[in-house]
Amino acid sequence: MGKSKQIKQGKTIWMIDHYSSEPEYGGISRQYDFARELDRRGYRVIIFASGFSHYTHSYISEKEVFIKRPFAHVRYVYFKTAGYKENQGAARARNMADFMRKVLKYEPLIARHYGKPDVVEGCSVHPLAWIAAYRISKKYNIRFVAEIRDFWPQVWIMSGDIKPLHPRAVFFEILEKWMFGHADRIIYSQYHGDRYICDEKGFPRNRTSLIGQVMDCERFDKNKKRLKLLPENIRRFLEDGFICGFTGYYVKYNGVYTMLEAMKILQDRKLPVKMVFAGNGEEKESMLKYVKDYHLYNVLITDRIAREAVPALISRCDVCIAQAEREGKPDVYKYGVSLLKMNEYLYAGTCILFGFRFKDNEVTESGAGLLYKPYQASDLADKIQYLYELNDAERKKYGEHAREYYKKNHSVKVLTDKLLEMLF
Repeated sequence: MGKSKQIKQGKTIWMIDHYSSEPEYGGISRQYDFARELDRRGYRVIIFASGFSHYTHSYISEKEVFIKRPFAHVRYVYFKTAGYKENQGAARARNMADFMRKVLKYEPLIARHYGKPDVVEGCSVHPLAWIAAYRISKKYNIRFVAEIRDFWPQVWIMSGDIKPLHPRAVFFEILEKWMFGHADRIIYSQYHGDRYICDEKGFPRNRTSLIGQVMDCERFDKNKKRLKLLPENIRRFLEDGFICGFTGYYVKYNGVYTMLEAMKILQDRKLPVKMVFAGNGEEKESMLKYVKDYHLYNVLITDRIAREAVPALISRCDVCIAQAEREGKPDVYKYGVSLLKMNEYLYAGTCILFGFRFKDNEVTESGAGLLYKPYQASDLADKIQYLYELNDAERKKYGEHAREYYKKNHSVKVLTDKLLEMLF
């Protein structure tokens, strides 16, 4: 830690992040992991989050304001916001607006009890958090740092979900343009986000920083051998064979059917290769039907598992698989990807197969694994068979490269250093 960071110890950092939560609640733990490291360095951190979980569609707390203290100098402030059942629509929009309103309503109370902020960070997924953070920054005359995790509305437009002149696209484009004009610093997590922020939008490159997905390595290492955290059916499935793994959402663009088709090919080839899916999503029932119709005894599809159990699962896998591709929409991921599962795969030291069309990505640049052609099951099956037939020493080299790359580029200590450079 540099001298400048020593001088700034003791300052108060406010993070406005709608979807953040402590790991026990199953939300995004990014700010939690940063806060833990910042606490160790002597900073005071307040995280403003919603008391309604986007991931479980249930309330963490139904109190108007619910405050927890996970570490000595860190507090989570959860606000009761409107609930919703679908991830799109008016109910979710009300939830977003409700969060911004509650942050601004209660921030004077938080400042009075826990100290005024020295810097404020507004974190998208949705950009209303930027507005709340900016208004707080003007009130206290402090730096406003915007964090971008999704390029809204650009991703919607490139994916074909909405047209450029759709009211929702226009609204979010206005907010995005406003943010570029008012942010003091911008943090982004997508691998090539600078191509959008700097090259296309013209934001000064010296005021931006790539700060990818972060993960608490200590927590991961503690949990990776705790197989009892896994449901019994998964534990039995992992007892033997060459194991491929997938964690995340069951949607077509994540390549779940490509993976199922590849497993059918490998089963037909009579190879002792198995695959476990752990997650949830709209395609689950169709995936289960596929497994039943084709009698795939080499596939297990389960519900989403507790975040604490993920290290135990992927550490047992010989290969972990991910895909980032929207069929027929080649530009969706041209700014790179920011997948939490990829961080977990890298740190686990597991060989990775990545369905991705662009050569400049973390898997190939780190030597952590191989690319396969998205939506091409035969290519994926061939790549799995190739890795299966490698001797253990050769296959483990991929995992060694993965883990080394992670430690160098994604460890919480490395990324906290970068974060502090942006905050102060």
